[in-house]
Amino acid sequence: MNGAYTASFLPLDNNVVNQHFFFEELIDATAKLEVYKEKIKDSKLNSAWFMPTLQQKEALASSALESTQATLDGVLINQVVPNEKDKNLNEVNNYYIATVKGYDYLRRHDFTDEFFFQMHASLMQGNVRKPSLVGAYRKEQNYIGRNDASHAITFIPLKPSCIPELMKNLIKYINNSEDKFRPLVRTAIIHAQFETIHPFMDGNGRIGRMLIPMYLFAQKQIDLPCFFISEALERDKMRYYTLLNDTRNKGEWNEWIKFFLLTVEKQCDKYIQIITDINALYEKHLDMARGIARSASIVDVINVLYQYPITTAKQVSKETEIPMTSINRYLSMLVDNKILYTDNKGRNRTYFYYDLLDILR
Repeated sequence: MNGAYTASFLPLDNNVVNQHFFFEELIDATAKLEVYKEKIKDSKLNSAWFMPTLQQKEALASSALESTQATLDGVLINQVVPNEKDKNLNEVNNYYIATVKGYDYLRRHDFTDEFFFQMHASLMQGNVRKPSLVGAYRKEQNYIGRNDASHAITFIPLKPSCIPELMKNLIKYINNSEDKFRPLVRTAIIHAQFETIHPFMDGNGRIGRMLIPMYLFAQKQIDLPCFFISEALERDKMRYYTLLNDTRNKGEWNEWIKFFLLTVEKQCDKYIQIITDINALYEKHLDMARGIARSASIVDVINVLYQYPITTAKQVSKETEIPMTSINRYLSMLVDNKILYTDNKGRNRTYFYYDLLDILR
């Protein structure tokens, strides 16, 4: 392994990327992303209810790529009964918090150094694995190694002294690209370039994956923070890492971009089906609940279950502003009719919306 990598500036030279190599994949991925957007718009359930749950699922998948040990059920339970001692759950929660803050920032500003510093500070807050420097670009050399017993070094990122200039160039490219590539192709380039720069001591992979939907959001390719790709990358992680390395070691961008576009298409297909299944479940159980409770308030209760599929009466009461006595009655009705299941504790019961959890899992 030679010394630290020397990265090129963006935009890429015209002869580096052959758009004919991934032309069909680009058409298909662009079309599928549009279908996914429309599917969310047409949902009977307001996306504000189910989007946070899908963001938690993305946070878990992206953290899993960094060997964080957590489960979807654990993450969802942690929303309502926080376990501040569990570092794995806190890492996933930090990812979710950083994502929310990132979208809020981009609604008001362009991408900046400060954007990346805030994201990193949010990701590293609390009792998680902490690098030597938080919320700032690294001042030390770091290394990327295999995630196995050998820990063999696979890539030596840039020297710290090179980072400010390369990040300035990347941010300029993100905010005002001057090449003729479509946004999805640029997204693949931006993600790879960020991972190559590796500007922080830790957390680069997660921030780089957050950058994917955030760039698409800033480019108005998606209307909401709703494109989740980490699950697909985690499933094909050896290919993902190999092709990223090939952009550095071999200057092979075409294979990486094609893989990225295929991943976008596959993940859009998956989430189109998830939204379809969520819509069907929502309509079915909303009709049942209305017949059971005969009160307009039950709609608010059902809606909350899509943001908190594992929940408590206290959480539902807080979100709906319905008194606890009424919430307990509604939840008991839903349990009696097998819409919800409970652990049957005398106090502080936890309720599980298993039909929705089955879709999410």
